[in-house]
This record gives sequence, C-alpha cells and structure tokens, in this order.
Amino acid sequence: MKVTRLLTALIAVVMLAGGITHLAAPEFFFPIVPSIFPARLAVLGSGIVELAIGLAVLVPRLRPHAGLAFAMLCVAYLPLHLWDFVRPDPIFRPWPLAVLRLGLQLGFIAAGLRLWRGRIGSVTHS
Repeated sequence: MKVTRLLTALIAVVMLAGGITHLAAPEFFFPIVPSIFPARLAVLGSGIVELAIGLAVLVPRLRPHAGLAFAMLCVAYLPLHLWDFVRPDPIFRPWPLAVLRLGLQLGFIAAGLRLWRGRIGSVTHS
C-alpha cells in the first residue's frame, strides 16, 4: 500500500507539473520536437494527455489505467531521449545529463507498470 501511494504521488506530480508546463510555456519544448511533427500541436497535445494522466492517477478506480497510460507515454517519449544522443544539437548537455534523463525515463516506465500491475492483486477469479 505504501508503494502504491508513493507511485501515485510521483506520477501525479510529474504529470500535472509537466502538463501545466507544456501548456504554460510550450515554446520551451519546441526544440525537443522532431521537425516532422507540428511542434505547437505536439507540445499542447502532450500537455493535455499529461494532465489527464495526472488527474486519473488520483482516482482509485482509474489508477491502474493511469499507471499503464503513464508507462506508455514514457515509452512514446523514449525515442526523443535516444535521439538526443545522436542529434547534432543535443538538448541535454553534458552527455552524463542525457544518460541520467534516460535512466529516469526507464524508472518512470517501471513505476507506471508497477502501478498498473497492482490491479492484478485486487481482481478475484471465479
């Protein structure tokens, strides 16, 4: 139960803060968006998704689904983090900071999956 509370708080804070920041200062995130995507739409859209996940994780009935959505969103962001290692103008410098960011992303994926898998123990089989 303690782990669930910790993961819930972590995901809520990360997603709500991220969503608010994406909507309040979208220009900050434009350099991260690959040029094949419309930057404003991608940033604002991801901000809305982040807010939805951040709110959903606070609702016990929706929490497992929010955990899975969080993990899936982090997986979707993973190529951007990997791209930063090879792009000519990396966003995260120095290189160890990019490694730390990648490790944090993998930890976020694990946290979301852990929260999602927590639903299995509450299901009864007949």
